[in-house]
Amino acid sequence: MFQSLTGKKVVIIGINSGLDLAIAKKLTEVGASVVLSHNSQDKLDQAMESISGEIEAKTVDIWNQDSVNAFFEQIGNFDHLIVTSMGDRNMPRSLLAEMTTETAQGAMNKFWGTFFAVRASLKTIATDGSITLTSSVSIYKSSKMGGISAIAAANGAVAVFGRSLALEISPIRVNVIAPGLVEDTSIWSSQSESERSDLTKWAIAALPVKHLGQPEEQAQAVLSLITNPYITGVVLPVDGGVTMV
Repeated sequence: MFQSLTGKKVVIIGINSGLDLAIAKKLTEVGASVVLSHNSQDKLDQAMESISGEIEAKTVDIWNQDSVNAFFEQIGNFDHLIVTSMGDRNMPRSLLAEMTTETAQGAMNKFWGTFFAVRASLKTIATDGSITLTSSVSIYKSSKMGGISAIAAANGAVAVFGRSLALEISPIRVNVIAPGLVEDTSIWSSQSESERSDLTKWAIAALPVKHLGQPEEQAQAVLSLITNPYITGVVLPVDGGVTMV
């Protein structure tokens, strides 16, 4: 039987894009109480205006362990954690021969932010709850243009971290979502209009599903991972079949 989210508290680390908003909206629609977080109060205020239901917002600096620890102390007991906040757009692309150590180390902030959040959550998350982390399809399929080796490494670290924790912190369930290219995300918004058009045409021509990913499709996948009590240790590609082409 799928778990009901009515009356359950879900914490979302990150509210950077349409993907995060879609997840939050989906959760409130099925009765969950949602806590949004971001380091910008302005972004949180904007998000709150677009979502109805039982929802609150709190600021946190995901890359500062003291801030993260204090955030979870304020939250108190809760049921599910979703970590989405570290978008790949914030990781500079660079060919290895030209990559600085600072760029490589900066890419790994995605792992460290995830690590801080999960570690701090363990004191108050329900034992029958779940943790859903965000990796990327880049762990399965690299770019022909190159320049994403450090990004892929960071996403790989998140994926392996999640799978390992599924055993270590059982019965809390831990899963990882690996999105493909999704419209209205931080990466999508960094593209020019012509680049977006080219990507849309490419998706129609090349992907088995014949379209780019939508935030709502990713949100549905996250909801499935949260509510199915028999899924743990999974790295789930939600990529339109890009790994097959």
